[in-house]
Amino acid sequence: MSRDRSVTGAFTLIELLVATAVLALILVLFLKIISVATSVTKRAGDTISSFQDVRAALDILTTNISQATINAYWGYDDPNTPTKYQRESGLHFLITRAGGSYPGTAGTGQAIFYQAPLGTVSGLATHGELNNLINACGYYIEYGNDAGPFGLQSDYGYRLMQAVEPAESLKVYLASSQTSGLDWVANLSSFAVPIAKNIIYLAAWPRRPPAEDPAGTALTADFTYNSRTDNTSNPQPETANQLPPTVQIMLVALDEASARKMKSGSTPPTEVSGVFTGLFSSSSATSFKSDLKTMQERLAAQKLNARIFTTIVPIRESKMQ
Repeated sequence: MSRDRSVTGAFTLIELLVATAVLALILVLFLKIISVATSVTKRAGDTISSFQDVRAALDILTTNISQATINAYWGYDDPNTPTKYQRESGLHFLITRAGGSYPGTAGTGQAIFYQAPLGTVSGLATHGELNNLINACGYYIEYGNDAGPFGLQSDYGYRLMQAVEPAESLKVYLASSQTSGLDWVANLSSFAVPIAKNIIYLAAWPRRPPAEDPAGTALTADFTYNSRTDNTSNPQPETANQLPPTVQIMLVALDEASARKMKSGSTPPTEVSGVFTGLFSSSSATSFKSDLKTMQERLAAQKLNARIFTTIVPIRESKMQ
């Protein structure tokens, strides 16, 4: 005589196995969804965290560069036998290629060096209320690592460096710095600290406002600028001992996931350095737009997720007409 399941309330072994298999499948799918969601959330968190640092660094860079000063004045070309007036200054504004004779890693764009009244002194110095003391400043990208707590070394990577020389250590007025322009710049590297990581390129474009200079080549043909170039010639170029009216800044930053793939020891990874080979050598607006497109295509080909940050920094003390 057969049993009625409705009376006993029992399940057969096959039904239990099927129910267990369905439950296991649901758990696997549920865990997969959680894993994907966690991965997406982590990537989004890494991206937000990385790019928040870049935005903060860009704000610092923008604020400080806008305060650049050169304190130019009119003087005689020769104090003994004067023939003309000319602009003179003991200060220096310089935008050049990073690396080589200058701080920074070659192939990471431009480096910016200048003086500004930031009033920064060392922790051991006391200067009362002298908040307008002149500091030498610099921004550039460096590939390397740095010592963390207890001397532990961090991973190799790209970092945007900020150098602010304390006012009591200012070297720009030294005789050697007045002639070559390199001594005070080289001295800045000993005061450099990273303010953002994973920034792989810094473009600094000294120019007149875009509305006045749509071609972008009025002040420079190759993104460089040196306020001491031909500053004793007759006539002086308009850049001699003068600040550019604006500097257009572009930062290219990798997200954290892409940066983690680039760990390659003490040598800059070719996947990154190759992206910028042959680019951003001409400061014409047409070339810049074309190079920007090529850079994005190369980043995509290397499967590197990067974001571009741009701003135009007005130099408040620029007197250029």
